[in-house]
Amino acid sequence: MSGYTRPLSVVIGVNGIGMGHCVRQSVIAQYLRDRGHHVRIITNGSARVEYFRDLGFPAWDGWMPTLLARGDRIHASDAVRANVWQIPAGITKHLRLRRIIRDTGIPDVFITDYEPNTPRLAYHFGKPLVSVDQQSKYRHLDLPTVGRYARTADEQRLRYFAPHVDRSFICSFVPLEADDRKLEFIAPVIPDAVRSAPVTTESLATAYFSRYFDHGPGESVRTLAEVFRQHVPDRALRIYAQAAEIGNLRQYADDKIDICTFDRDAFIADMARSEAIFSNAGFNLISEAFVLGKPVHLIPLPTYDQHWCAKVVHEAELGTTAPRITCGALLDFLSRSKELRDNVVHHRDRHLQADPRERIASYLESLPAASQRTLTPSAR
Repeated sequence: MSGYTRPLSVVIGVNGIGMGHCVRQSVIAQYLRDRGHHVRIITNGSARVEYFRDLGFPAWDGWMPTLLARGDRIHASDAVRANVWQIPAGITKHLRLRRIIRDTGIPDVFITDYEPNTPRLAYHFGKPLVSVDQQSKYRHLDLPTVGRYARTADEQRLRYFAPHVDRSFICSFVPLEADDRKLEFIAPVIPDAVRSAPVTTESLATAYFSRYFDHGPGESVRTLAEVFRQHVPDRALRIYAQAAEIGNLRQYADDKIDICTFDRDAFIADMARSEAIFSNAGFNLISEAFVLGKPVHLIPLPTYDQHWCAKVVHEAELGTTAPRITCGALLDFLSRSKELRDNVVHHRDRHLQADPRERIASYLESLPAASQRTLTPSAR
């Protein structure tokens, strides 16, 4: 820890949709804990709460309202209909969080990752609020539409979740700029297990497809397996999916094509030895693939975030994208895999090498609350 500062008390709010937010914030939380700070977590969903408790953090469940877009925006009438029956229980849950925070100690600072609980707590207790996410670029930058998708709904969610923040760290796997001095663009937060994974290039491709409401992995898995079986017999293919999907997908496996229940450690190890990655266009997976030096072929789910990520990857020639798996696009991607892999490695070495955890921690430790008393030598 730089200088002489006291241990900070930090509460981190984590969006509970998928596991990408949890992975990113767990890396930050463990880093802060290793520097002597006390960290608590608020997320939503029992699986996410248990994930953080298993890592040794006090963690509690908060309310995440449903804010789905229709067209390119969130309509108030839709939000009311989707949440009207949840509001009493949601308010009760949030008031319980207030009591828990008051009873366990009001923190020095709150961190939010695309969720509404810690902003409300920060405003209530009069404490600084810092955002660490990748979505805030949609709020602060006038990014273009991608096909029929616009950033409007993401901007609306961010303004609802956190009407104002004191500082915003925005993760990005491509260089971005803004004039606002309260914003700072940082490299993606990547677990040490990814950065330290032994990297090779074997005749293997790894894939992961997830579900987004009624958009499941079935079509992508079926077509990907069929193309590999018929046109790429010299390469092995390992496809990962969540446990709930596996029963319907195993029919597409054969001697060279494995269909695996998602296991994070195994997936990272397979990505690290693959020549190419096939996936939806989630921010965390793309970032981890790039840190491993791997190009990606992306099939974005129907959100602006996924279409924007896929678009910039394609334009930077770090991978390719298509609306769905097709034979032509897949074979073109594989034929360019070495060229794209060289592009990814060059891009990684220029833009993704810095560890952003140090910058986040240094900012938190520079807040006025951090200078009130000194750490003991063992906590530095």
